Amino acid sequence: MTGNPLAPTFVAAGAEQLLGIEPVAFTAEHGELTMAAGPWFEDSSAGVVRSLVGVALDDVTGHVVAMGAPEGLWPVSLNIRLDFVSDPPTDGSVMTVVGDLVHRDDSSGTTRGCVRDTQGSVVALVTQRSHLVAFAGPLGADVVTVSRAEGVREFRQLLQFGPPRSGAPLIMSPSPFSANGMRNVHGGILIAGSELAAMDALDAAGTLRTTSIDISYVRPGVGTADTVFEAEVIHRGKSAAVVRVISRNASGKPCSFATVTVQPGKAL
Repeated sequence: MTGNPLAPTFVAAGAEQLLGIEPVAFTAEHGELTMAAGPWFEDSSAGVVRSLVGVALDDVTGHVVAMGAPEGLWPVSLNIRLDFVSDPPTDGSVMTVVGDLVHRDDSSGTTRGCVRDTQGSVVALVTQRSHLVAFAGPLGADVVTVSRAEGVREFRQLLQFGPPRSGAPLIMSPSPFSANGMRNVHGGILIAGSELAAMDALDAAGTLRTTSIDISYVRPGVGTADTVFEAEVIHRGKSAAVVRVISRNASGKPCSFATVTVQPGKAL
Protein backbone atom coordinates (compact mmCIF):
# COMPACT_ATOMS: atom_id res chain seq x y z
CA MET A 1 0.00 0.00 0.00
CA THR A 2 2.63 2.53 1.10
CA GLY A 3 6.06 2.71 2.59
CA ASN A 4 5.16 5.67 4.78
CA PRO A 5 4.57 4.54 8.38
CA LEU A 6 2.85 7.85 9.20
CA ALA A 7 0.12 7.50 6.58
CA PRO A 8 -2.22 4.81 7.98
CA THR A 9 -3.12 6.96 11.00
CA PHE A 10 -5.51 9.82 10.25
CA VAL A 11 -4.76 12.56 12.78
CA ALA A 12 -7.81 14.45 14.00
CA ALA A 13 -6.30 17.74 15.15
CA GLY A 14 -8.24 20.67 16.59
CA ALA A 15 -10.06 21.65 13.40
CA GLU A 16 -11.17 18.07 12.73
CA GLN A 17 -12.37 17.53 16.29
CA LEU A 18 -14.24 20.84 16.34
CA LEU A 19 -16.05 20.15 13.06
CA GLY A 20 -16.77 16.48 13.71
CA ILE A 21 -14.57 15.19 10.88
CA GLU A 22 -14.01 11.44 11.15
CA PRO A 23 -12.28 8.94 8.82
CA VAL A 24 -14.25 6.13 7.17
CA ALA A 25 -11.70 4.46 4.87
CA PHE A 26 -8.50 5.33 3.00
CA THR A 27 -6.32 3.80 0.31
CA ALA A 28 -3.65 5.34 -1.90
CA GLU A 29 -6.37 5.86 -4.54
CA HIS A 30 -9.53 6.81 -2.62
CA GLY A 31 -10.58 8.26 0.72
CA GLU A 32 -13.80 8.91 2.60
CA LEU A 33 -14.63 11.02 5.66
CA THR A 34 -17.75 12.24 7.38
CA MET A 35 -18.31 15.78 8.63
CA ALA A 36 -20.91 17.12 11.03
CA ALA A 37 -23.13 20.02 9.96
CA GLY A 38 -24.68 22.51 12.34
CA PRO A 39 -25.49 26.14 13.13
CA TRP A 40 -21.79 26.97 13.49
CA PHE A 41 -21.77 27.21 9.66
CA GLU A 42 -23.92 30.35 9.93
CA ASP A 43 -22.33 33.81 9.96
CA SER A 44 -23.73 37.33 10.06
CA SER A 45 -21.43 38.43 7.22
CA ALA A 46 -21.08 35.33 5.01
CA GLY A 47 -24.60 34.04 5.63
CA VAL A 48 -23.29 30.49 5.58
CA VAL A 49 -19.54 29.82 5.72
CA ARG A 50 -19.53 27.44 2.76
CA SER A 51 -15.75 27.14 2.84
CA LEU A 52 -15.82 25.28 6.16
CA VAL A 53 -16.27 22.10 4.11
CA GLY A 54 -12.81 22.93 2.75
CA VAL A 55 -11.29 21.61 5.98
CA ALA A 56 -12.64 18.12 5.27
CA LEU A 57 -11.96 18.36 1.52
CA ASP A 58 -8.35 19.34 2.21
CA ASP A 59 -8.08 16.39 4.60
CA VAL A 60 -9.60 13.74 2.37
CA THR A 61 -7.71 14.67 -0.80
CA GLY A 62 -4.41 15.27 0.97
CA HIS A 63 -4.52 12.01 2.92
CA VAL A 64 -5.03 10.00 -0.26
CA VAL A 65 -1.70 11.40 -1.46
CA ALA A 66 -0.15 10.65 1.95
CA MET A 67 -1.20 7.00 1.71
CA GLY A 68 1.04 6.57 -1.33
CA ALA A 69 3.90 8.88 -0.33
CA PRO A 70 7.40 7.45 0.21
CA GLU A 71 8.74 7.20 3.73
CA GLY A 72 10.18 10.49 4.96
CA LEU A 73 7.94 12.60 2.72
CA TRP A 74 4.54 14.14 3.44
CA PRO A 75 2.09 16.03 1.19
CA VAL A 76 1.55 19.75 1.72
CA SER A 77 -1.16 21.66 -0.13
CA LEU A 78 0.13 23.82 -2.98
CA ASN A 79 -3.18 24.86 -4.54
CA ILE A 80 -6.83 24.12 -3.77
CA ARG A 81 -9.81 25.03 -5.94
CA LEU A 82 -13.28 24.84 -4.37
CA ASP A 83 -16.57 25.24 -6.25
CA PHE A 84 -19.75 25.53 -4.20
CA VAL A 85 -23.06 24.18 -5.45
CA SER A 86 -25.25 24.91 -2.42
CA ASP A 87 -25.17 25.88 1.25
CA PRO A 88 -24.04 23.13 3.62
CA PRO A 89 -26.85 21.98 5.91
CA THR A 90 -27.04 23.51 9.36
CA ASP A 91 -29.44 21.01 10.92
CA GLY A 92 -26.94 18.72 12.65
CA SER A 93 -26.89 16.09 9.89
CA VAL A 94 -23.71 14.34 8.74
CA MET A 95 -22.16 14.99 5.32
CA THR A 96 -20.10 12.51 3.30
CA VAL A 97 -16.73 13.66 1.95
CA VAL A 98 -14.80 11.68 -0.67
CA GLY A 99 -11.50 12.14 -2.50
CA ASP A 100 -9.85 10.35 -5.42
CA LEU A 101 -6.35 10.31 -6.84
CA VAL A 102 -5.99 11.84 -10.31
CA HIS A 103 -2.20 11.70 -10.71
CA ARG A 104 0.86 10.92 -8.62
CA ASP A 105 4.60 11.32 -9.28
CA ASP A 106 7.80 11.46 -7.23
CA SER A 107 7.24 15.02 -6.01
CA SER A 108 3.51 15.71 -6.07
CA GLY A 109 -0.04 14.46 -6.24
CA THR A 110 -3.28 15.73 -7.77
CA THR A 111 -6.64 14.78 -6.30
CA ARG A 112 -10.29 15.74 -6.57
CA GLY A 113 -13.32 15.18 -4.41
CA CYS A 114 -16.73 16.34 -3.26
CA VAL A 115 -19.04 16.79 -0.30
CA ARG A 116 -22.59 15.40 -0.34
CA ASP A 117 -25.46 15.94 2.06
CA THR A 118 -27.69 13.19 3.46
CA GLN A 119 -29.83 13.28 0.30
CA GLY A 120 -26.79 12.60 -1.86
CA SER A 121 -26.79 16.10 -3.36
CA VAL A 122 -23.40 17.67 -4.08
CA VAL A 123 -22.57 20.60 -1.80
CA ALA A 124 -19.04 21.38 -3.04
CA LEU A 125 -16.31 20.15 -5.37
CA VAL A 126 -12.53 20.30 -4.90
CA THR A 127 -9.37 19.92 -6.95
CA GLN A 128 -6.12 19.87 -4.97
CA ARG A 129 -2.47 19.76 -5.96
CA SER A 130 -0.04 18.71 -3.23
CA HIS A 131 3.74 18.67 -3.23
CA LEU A 132 5.84 16.33 -1.11
CA VAL A 133 8.15 17.76 1.56
CA ALA A 134 10.58 16.11 3.94
CA PHE A 135 8.84 15.20 7.18
CA ALA A 136 9.87 12.36 9.46
CA GLY A 137 7.30 13.07 12.17
CA PRO A 138 6.01 12.84 14.71
CA LEU A 139 2.59 13.60 13.26
CA GLY A 140 0.08 15.05 15.69
CA ALA A 141 2.42 14.95 18.69
CA ASP A 142 1.00 18.19 20.10
CA VAL A 143 -2.66 17.50 19.35
CA VAL A 144 -4.93 18.07 22.33
CA THR A 145 -8.51 16.95 22.83
CA VAL A 146 -11.05 19.70 22.13
CA SER A 147 -14.83 19.74 22.21
CA ARG A 148 -16.95 19.34 19.09
CA ALA A 149 -18.90 22.41 18.01
CA GLU A 150 -22.46 22.50 19.27
CA GLY A 151 -25.27 24.96 19.87
CA VAL A 152 -25.55 28.26 18.04
CA ARG A 153 -22.01 29.63 18.36
CA GLU A 154 -20.70 30.77 14.99
CA PHE A 155 -17.44 29.51 13.49
CA ARG A 156 -16.11 33.07 13.72
CA GLN A 157 -16.42 32.94 17.51
CA LEU A 158 -15.13 29.39 17.87
CA LEU A 159 -11.96 30.12 15.87
CA GLN A 160 -11.42 33.50 17.56
CA PHE A 161 -11.75 35.59 14.42
CA GLY A 162 -12.36 39.28 14.95
CA PRO A 163 -15.82 40.78 14.29
CA PRO A 164 -16.77 41.98 10.78
CA ARG A 165 -15.15 45.37 10.09
CA SER A 166 -15.31 46.85 6.61
CA GLY A 167 -11.93 48.03 5.34
CA ALA A 168 -9.95 46.48 8.20
CA PRO A 169 -7.88 43.28 8.14
CA LEU A 170 -9.46 40.21 9.72
CA ILE A 171 -7.37 38.79 12.56
CA MET A 172 -7.51 35.19 13.75
CA SER A 173 -6.03 34.68 17.21
CA PRO A 174 -4.27 31.37 17.93
CA SER A 175 -6.46 28.59 19.29
CA PRO A 176 -6.36 24.78 19.62
CA PHE A 177 -8.82 24.61 16.72
CA SER A 178 -6.69 26.16 13.98
CA ALA A 179 -3.61 23.90 13.77
CA ASN A 180 -3.10 20.67 11.82
CA GLY A 181 -1.05 17.59 12.72
CA MET A 182 2.15 19.36 11.61
CA ARG A 183 1.55 22.26 14.06
CA ASN A 184 0.77 24.70 11.21
CA VAL A 185 -2.48 26.55 10.55
CA HIS A 186 -4.75 24.08 8.75
CA GLY A 187 -5.06 24.83 5.03
CA GLY A 188 -8.83 24.55 5.31
CA ILE A 189 -8.87 27.16 8.07
CA LEU A 190 -6.95 29.55 5.80
CA ILE A 191 -9.65 28.95 3.17
CA ALA A 192 -12.42 29.75 5.65
CA GLY A 193 -10.60 32.83 6.91
CA SER A 194 -10.23 34.02 3.32
CA GLU A 195 -13.97 33.69 2.76
CA LEU A 196 -14.80 35.60 5.94
CA ALA A 197 -12.36 38.39 5.03
CA ALA A 198 -13.83 38.64 1.53
CA MET A 199 -17.39 38.86 2.85
CA ASP A 200 -16.39 41.48 5.42
CA ALA A 201 -14.76 43.56 2.67
CA LEU A 202 -18.02 43.42 0.70
CA ASP A 203 -20.19 44.34 3.71
CA ALA A 204 -22.14 41.23 2.75
CA ALA A 205 -24.47 41.04 5.79
CA GLY A 206 -25.62 37.55 4.83
CA THR A 207 -26.98 38.55 1.42
CA LEU A 208 -24.18 37.07 -0.72
CA ARG A 209 -22.84 33.56 -1.24
CA THR A 210 -19.37 32.35 -2.18
CA THR A 211 -19.39 30.39 -5.44
CA SER A 212 -15.68 29.54 -5.68
CA ILE A 213 -12.35 29.93 -3.92
CA ASP A 214 -8.97 29.35 -5.56
CA ILE A 215 -6.12 29.45 -3.05
CA SER A 216 -2.35 29.00 -3.36
CA TYR A 217 -0.16 28.29 -0.34
CA VAL A 218 3.34 29.77 -0.25
CA ARG A 219 4.46 29.12 3.36
CA PRO A 220 3.03 27.50 6.49
CA GLY A 221 0.96 29.58 8.86
CA VAL A 222 2.12 29.50 12.48
CA GLY A 223 -0.55 27.93 14.65
CA THR A 224 0.66 29.62 17.84
CA ALA A 225 0.46 33.24 16.64
CA ASP A 226 -2.04 35.63 15.05
CA THR A 227 -2.91 35.20 11.38
CA VAL A 228 -4.00 38.32 9.48
CA PHE A 229 -6.28 38.24 6.42
CA GLU A 230 -6.11 41.26 4.09
CA ALA A 231 -8.87 41.59 1.50
CA GLU A 232 -9.02 43.73 -1.64
CA VAL A 233 -12.17 43.95 -3.76
CA ILE A 234 -10.98 43.52 -7.35
CA HIS A 235 -14.40 43.73 -8.97
CA ARG A 236 -17.94 44.33 -7.79
CA GLY A 237 -20.84 44.20 -10.23
CA LYS A 238 -24.54 43.40 -10.13
CA SER A 239 -24.08 39.67 -10.73
CA ALA A 240 -20.70 38.90 -9.14
CA ALA A 241 -17.82 40.20 -7.06
CA VAL A 242 -14.20 39.08 -6.94
CA VAL A 243 -12.03 39.58 -3.87
CA ARG A 244 -8.31 38.90 -3.46
CA VAL A 245 -7.30 37.82 0.04
CA ILE A 246 -3.78 37.43 1.42
CA SER A 247 -3.15 35.70 4.74
CA ARG A 248 -0.03 36.72 6.62
CA ASN A 249 1.83 35.31 9.61
CA ALA A 250 2.90 37.31 12.66
CA SER A 251 6.04 38.44 10.79
CA GLY A 252 3.95 39.88 7.97
CA LYS A 253 5.04 37.28 5.44
CA PRO A 254 2.31 35.91 3.15
CA CYS A 255 1.06 32.38 3.77
CA SER A 256 -1.65 32.16 1.12
CA PHE A 257 -3.19 34.03 -1.79
CA ALA A 258 -6.89 33.44 -2.47
CA THR A 259 -9.34 34.56 -5.12
CA VAL A 260 -12.89 34.51 -3.77
CA THR A 261 -15.82 34.79 -6.19
CA VAL A 262 -19.16 35.85 -4.73
CA GLN A 263 -22.69 36.17 -6.11
CA PRO A 264 -26.04 37.34 -4.70
CA GLY A 265 -27.73 34.79 -2.47
CA LYS A 266 -30.53 34.50 0.01
CA ALA A 267 -30.29 36.13 3.42
CA LEU A 268 -30.55 34.06 6.58
